[in-house]
Amino acid sequence: MEFNELKSTWNTVKTPEISPTEIQKMLSENRHPVLKNIRKQLTIEIIGWCIFLTCYYTMFDGDRKPVWINILLVFSILLPIIHNLMGYRFAKYLVQGTNIQESLKNYLAKVKRYAAISIISKQLFLIGLLLFFTYGLSFNTNKCISLVIMGLLFVIQLVLTYRIWAKRLVSLEKSIDLLG
Repeated sequence: MEFNELKSTWNTVKTPEISPTEIQKMLSENRHPVLKNIRKQLTIEIIGWCIFLTCYYTMFDGDRKPVWINILLVFSILLPIIHNLMGYRFAKYLVQGTNIQESLKNYLAKVKRYAAISIISKQLFLIGLLLFFTYGLSFNTNKCISLVIMGLLFVIQLVLTYRIWAKRLVSLEKSIDLLG
């Protein structure tokens, strides 16, 4: 099919008539497909973490550990929940500005904050879990080697997460610059 033929075919296609109220209804929170998927994932994760928190005390000997270790574990598990709630709120209110350029700049600033919080909260979560599960253990050579390997995996994960976010931010900044 040649370009002119394709263009004429495109121009003959009738666009459906949708009223502004129908568009508003499609964009509402309960019908938006991305927000619906985020809500579904958030619900599953919250249920999973709540199940973990209700049974960690007996299953993982939380009753034999000091209160501050238990508080640290609960705090480190609340971090990903709060982070995911922030992500949902972030995805829900994308447009904030009087024009597209301003809105995109505001979005970029929010993404930078969200990226920093994402990296920090993930590391705090991992450290909290590690401290909880290693507290009170008597370390031998194999356990020390395992701990060092886990520490290296944390560092690798930190570097990879940082690089992923940095790449996203550079791409977003380039896209915004192209528009301006």
